[in-house]
Amino acid sequence: MKLNLDFEELVDAFEDSSAIHIYHIDTKKSELIYYNDGVGELVGVKEKLDSCSVDGRYIYIPSRRPQHNFHIMEMFAYEINDFDIAEKFHNALERKKPFRIFKEILHEHPKLREKWFEYKHNTIKNETINWLCENNIELENQQLIPEIKIKEMSSSEIQNLPGELKGFSPFACLNCHNKEGLKARWFTINLAPENRLIEKETERIMKEKFDINHHGNFSGGKQGFLTAAKCPKCSGEGIFWDY
Repeated sequence: MKLNLDFEELVDAFEDSSAIHIYHIDTKKSELIYYNDGVGELVGVKEKLDSCSVDGRYIYIPSRRPQHNFHIMEMFAYEINDFDIAEKFHNALERKKPFRIFKEILHEHPKLREKWFEYKHNTIKNETINWLCENNIELENQQLIPEIKIKEMSSSEIQNLPGELKGFSPFACLNCHNKEGLKARWFTINLAPENRLIEKETERIMKEKFDINHHGNFSGGKQGFLTAAKCPKCSGEGIFWDY
């Protein structure tokens, strides 16, 4: 299904959606429908939309619960490199009124506060993209992810892999259990698999450009890596890798 919706408006709807702030997509008109269920506006609209959802015209945007935002706060705290500051956030999340205390700590660290807003927006953006993929919805004339660039590494480049990856190699075929002649292929990729759309596009490129149906992924740090191998005995690509 292709819709002519603005992606950033959809992300804002995902962030704002709740038991009171209710959003639907009118797929026939490619419009976002919003109503506030807490002030008695548009009486009967919810019932009408719910009844019409049977034919697929109206798609309900899931309500955002407090635990969703709490989970983002937890993940953000784990990303903080300064141990003392990170500990403050972890302690805050274990106390009563964690949202208020979390905000108070952010106000004490303006630069970290800016990073928080960016991190939260990016997380909700990825959640929105995943939801679009799950519902087979495409947004017309909008590129939701950057261009993915994948390059196969040469033998010499493989020899210079980061220390934590050296020695990681294909060990056995999961199909026929063969352990002989398994050759590792390594690739660099410019994006981490942050959402399903990146994963799908990566799968497409690996298939069309390198004839690979199954690959592994190492992300984090400044460079991402993909791994692949094929069994010379049964041509299976389900390979167990180990150090």
